[in-house]
Amino acid sequence: MNAAALASLGRGQMAQPSKPDLFRRIRAYLVGRRIQRRTYEELSMTNDRELADLGLSRFDVPRLAALAGRQAAEKYLAS
Repeated sequence: MNAAALASLGRGQMAQPSKPDLFRRIRAYLVGRRIQRRTYEELSMTNDRELADLGLSRFDVPRLAALAGRQAAEKYLAS
């Protein structure tokens, strides 16, 4: 908005961040963290041979868990 448009708005009509957007982003963060934690726990329970069968190493587990969490949060926001 330009200055003229802002000046024409009444005091109670100023553009403010939408609260549902804030709550939706917080919820997306929490969904992502839950998926990240679950993914990490599940992959951590597998042994090195099972991980190798999947083409992974033990060092890939935190990175893959973080990726799964980010993707879940983005999917939640997109819906």
